[in-house]
Amino acid sequence: MFSIILQKDLDQIPCQFNHKFPVQFYVQDVTKDVKTIFLCQQCLTMQTLPQNAKPFDKAKGKMLQQKQQSLELGKMLIQKQVQQIEQLAYEIDNYKTFIMQQIDSSKQDIKLWRQQLESFYVQEKAFNFDIEVKSLHLSQEEYQLKEHIRLVESILNFNQSYYQKINEKLHKFFDLDQFQKLQTKLDYSINKSELNNLLKDQEIFQLHQSLMIQKFPNKWFLRGNFDDMEENITYHILNWRTYRQNTEEIAIFYDDMDCNQKFLSEMFPNFYKSQFHYNSVRLTPQERNEMINDEQVAKQLVENFQMYLCYSGLQLFENKIKIQNILQLQKFQNIKNVQGLQRVISSLSVLNQRQNALLLLKFLKEIDFYYNEIFINYDLLKEEGNQYAFSFQQVKEYFVQSDLLDEKWVTHKILTNQILDV
Repeated sequence: MFSIILQKDLDQIPCQFNHKFPVQFYVQDVTKDVKTIFLCQQCLTMQTLPQNAKPFDKAKGKMLQQKQQSLELGKMLIQKQVQQIEQLAYEIDNYKTFIMQQIDSSKQDIKLWRQQLESFYVQEKAFNFDIEVKSLHLSQEEYQLKEHIRLVESILNFNQSYYQKINEKLHKFFDLDQFQKLQTKLDYSINKSELNNLLKDQEIFQLHQSLMIQKFPNKWFLRGNFDDMEENITYHILNWRTYRQNTEEIAIFYDDMDCNQKFLSEMFPNFYKSQFHYNSVRLTPQERNEMINDEQVAKQLVENFQMYLCYSGLQLFENKIKIQNILQLQKFQNIKNVQGLQRVISSLSVLNQRQNALLLLKFLKEIDFYYNEIFINYDLLKEEGNQYAFSFQQVKEYFVQSDLLDEKWVTHKILTNQILDV
């Protein structure tokens, strides 16, 4: 039943222009107030489908599943509380019954009490000649005082008996111990122990997350966590595929990438400390082991590579790098971009994207951009089947920083998909 209702809700999501057609695609943009844009078939007659658009049907399935889980959890928690409320109502009814019993019993005692007093007065109407004769010698004042005392004592004796009965009932009525079971049920409704446990679990989760960020910061970033990156670069990471050649958007993209020296160390981590971004952290062999078989990391790394190619005036097409914008490529062929290229190639090489690194090296060789001076050292090695090339031992300084050269794990294995022995 929930699924049917949720499905109807999702089917009623409007596209960005409020057309009557169902939504087919969505585009997320974390840098703008409108975080998600929905597109229908009529929208696509008015604009080109952005390359970062995703099919809504696939997302819909996951959204339905997540919402279903949330509803089932909510249903379980509410049912649990309803049971507690019903138990509380039961206890209140019991307490009400107990109170009414005490009240009814007290009223009966009061009735008997009154009857006893009235009977006593009836008895007093009869002469007790013996007592009266013995009182003849008393003065009127003394007699009245004596009788007053006798009558008050008699009445107090009656009262004492009923006082004890009713007092006991009143104490039960007002005894807080009688409320204990009821109060326990009531207190449970605002008991925060479950919430506190959940908050503690969340705190532990966040602590583990924080430790993971500290231990594997590059993995954290490449899993799509761009919070610490400059906003304009984050925007480009999410939207660069929508840019068209010879537009203002791509011109801004080129300028932003030119002016930012930091983004490469975050987008392409390797075994070197960044000269431009002092807060970046170089790879460790342990983090590299964690990253090479992570599908999400691999996908983001390839996305970063293709974005970098776009910035260079190039594009990856059917396992070959081609020129997309010759003017941008000519502008890019500058000595200041050599270090950036070295970082990209070494990062791809040590993070299980060696084939993409070799594609870029092949293109650099074709255009003769510092290939023989620098980039030949990154190309296919003897260990990779090129008998005329360098061995890894001869060029390892191009893949790891000098202080790591003598580490046992620094072998040709770092260019493969094998786990390093550390």
